[in-house]
Amino acid sequence: MKKILKKINMIHFVGIGGIGMSGIAELMFKLGYKVQGSDLRINENIKRLQKKEIKIFLGHKESNIIKANVIVISSAIKKNNPEINFALKKGLPIVSRAEMLGELMRFKRGIAVAGSHGKTTTTSILGNILQKANFDPTIVNGGIINSLSSNSRMGNGEWMIAEADESDGSFLHLPNEINIITNIDEEHMDYFKNFKNLFNSFKKFSSNIPFYGSSIICLENKNTKNLIKQITNREIITYGINKSYADLNITKIKYIKNKSYFDLIISSKLTKKNPKKISFILNLLGKHNVLNSTAAIGASWKIGINIGTIKNTLINFTGVQRRFTFLKKIKKTAIYDDYAHHPKEIEASLEIAKHLCNNKIILVFQPHRYSRTKFLLNDFVKILKKIDILILTNIYPAGEKEIKNLNSTLFKKIKRNSKNTIIRIHDKKELFPILNPYMKDKNLIIFMGAGSITNWARDFITQYD
Repeated sequence: MKKILKKINMIHFVGIGGIGMSGIAELMFKLGYKVQGSDLRINENIKRLQKKEIKIFLGHKESNIIKANVIVISSAIKKNNPEINFALKKGLPIVSRAEMLGELMRFKRGIAVAGSHGKTTTTSILGNILQKANFDPTIVNGGIINSLSSNSRMGNGEWMIAEADESDGSFLHLPNEINIITNIDEEHMDYFKNFKNLFNSFKKFSSNIPFYGSSIICLENKNTKNLIKQITNREIITYGINKSYADLNITKIKYIKNKSYFDLIISSKLTKKNPKKISFILNLLGKHNVLNSTAAIGASWKIGINIGTIKNTLINFTGVQRRFTFLKKIKKTAIYDDYAHHPKEIEASLEIAKHLCNNKIILVFQPHRYSRTKFLLNDFVKILKKIDILILTNIYPAGEKEIKNLNSTLFKKIKRNSKNTIIRIHDKKELFPILNPYMKDKNLIIFMGAGSITNWARDFITQYD
């Protein structure tokens, strides 16, 4: 990589505060390149980069890129961005985030983790296993791995594990030897326009491996099951729950306190002998996390990691930030922060909440993107109407134009279909008088969404300090 980019003096990241952009910027910095970036506001990712003395410009201006030789952009950046326009005038190379990640992976043996949900946790578990096995991996993730306090790790080993973001089709740029597909659901329709385009993109991704590579695919999702049938020219490793025909068959799942216990039957296809049953303890709750860990087990088994190391890693895994993260107990009520923003993700998080709470579950939910809310409106209603107490905020736009009346339409439709308490708020200042009465009982409050709701959670907690 250094030889290829030895003439590059400065790499500028437009929108460096994004979780994916910040991770790649940090890796490039650790490789010895001069790195800088710009964003509209300071966040935790930027604070982490500033501690490493990476220069950050607040706001997007032409003057920011005077010394830059290469511009890296994410799909979130608008085409009329002044830095991009100035780079075009100067004739500077403009590279997408995924293309830069692809360049990093080109010089490693790659494992790419894709799927509509679960890829961040799966990437984290797999990266942790390779670390514990002394493989010294490079890791690029879509969330902060608690054991690293970062979403990236620069390693000297031959393997690189990367979360593969399908939101703009850019995951097709990632060269990999092994890939994982956790599920395929209707998501990112603002880019794909229809499900057929999304499905075909995953189909291309799954086959985008060398002839000796492997694609590890979950059987719990109807769309991935359909995908498996269409792949005939690459090795497919399947995993699922109580499916005797799976290469990795999960059985006897049970939850005790904050851990998941399960048995895994590994087929003769993978053992090269007789099927093998192994018991695991995962330091996370939820069926979805058992599935995520099984995908990581499959990749680890494939590259020859000792089963004892895998078992030890799972039982000690410390998780990923904003994946049902416990924040604080106030009086008798526990407060959690969660990234879920798709109906399937909300459903998975509620499974955990129901295991932990014997009283009321209170959800402060911030919908993310107008396009997603509109496309999945009925699915959101179906899951949100079941919440004991739902506090619904306005939609976090994530740069999208407002769809008129969509906020009120979502609220009214949930209210009309629910017998529970449904409250709509417009500002975080409204939260304290609503939530405070529930602190005296053993309730559970979840602040949920992919936007600014995590800051709302922390601001709410400070009112009790």
